[in-house]
Amino acid sequence: MGARPSLDGVRVLVTGGSGFLGQHLIRALIPLGADVAVLVRDPEASRRPLVGDGGMERAGRVTLLHGDLLDEAVVIRAAAGADIVFHLGGRGGGGGSFRDFTYANVTGTCNVLTACAAQTVARLVFVSSAAVYGTGSQVALDESHPPRGRSIYAASKIAAEALVAAYVATGRWAVTLRPSNIYGPDQMTDTVVTTLLGQLGRTDEIVLRALHPVRDYVYVRDAVDALLAAALRPDLSPGRTLNVSSGAGCSVRQLVEAAIAAVRRTEPDRRVTVRPVAEPADAPSDCLVCDNAAARAALDWAPYVDLIDGLQASYASRIGRF
Repeated sequence: MGARPSLDGVRVLVTGGSGFLGQHLIRALIPLGADVAVLVRDPEASRRPLVGDGGMERAGRVTLLHGDLLDEAVVIRAAAGADIVFHLGGRGGGGGSFRDFTYANVTGTCNVLTACAAQTVARLVFVSSAAVYGTGSQVALDESHPPRGRSIYAASKIAAEALVAAYVATGRWAVTLRPSNIYGPDQMTDTVVTTLLGQLGRTDEIVLRALHPVRDYVYVRDAVDALLAAALRPDLSPGRTLNVSSGAGCSVRQLVEAAIAAVRRTEPDRRVTVRPVAEPADAPSDCLVCDNAAARAALDWAPYVDLIDGLQASYASRIGRF
């Protein structure tokens, strides 16, 4: 990605800013000069500093707005004066009912679109998920591959993407990004990476349920770079849908090997064993890798953080929390 333009005087609204990706995005926006408003639902999140020791909040560079994406009036007020909106808020993958995911990811997105239209927001970047593709393909999937999500979460993201497409059809500007598995420092959500690094922080034996699933992993700083490029690139056409991915498949077994290599950089005498997992020979294909060629061309972007380097930084951020 080339040099980023200044955002002095630009007001940015981030939904979901108290989450893992959102906090890293905010930290990247501040040096660019942006005035950032963050819509957070959790009262506890609104009392915690999102950037460093809270100095940016006290200086007025980051404004915390407490409210729920399901409250349309709240979202409209939050978007007042915004030039750019990054919509990261919603419910992540995992447990939940149809109603939970529909409210959080579909109704919430509807309210964000309504707010952007009402406040004439210039640019909206919607963060969807590679989960919309489903799993099973043995090749890297590009954006022309039809969505085939099988989970409730994926279905809610597919519906939200359709709403964004309808919003663009009315003549407004928005793009959709589909990130693959994002990992990096300070990630506390329950993922295969955090599970693996948590075990490495507590024991010398790794035990995971399945080592055969293949995914692609993108470092959080690379993902943030893609978000910024999507919002700031002047020649990016509205309505684009772009994968944000490493483009390289990595099995859980390979991920384990990379994590052990990362830990040994700082603990060279460490000896880690992996407990054999009895996996059926006829286990169904569990593969999801996304092609990133379109994002490379459209955004002048490419992931540059090596997996081992990224895992080393992620592990270092967790020391003292195990």
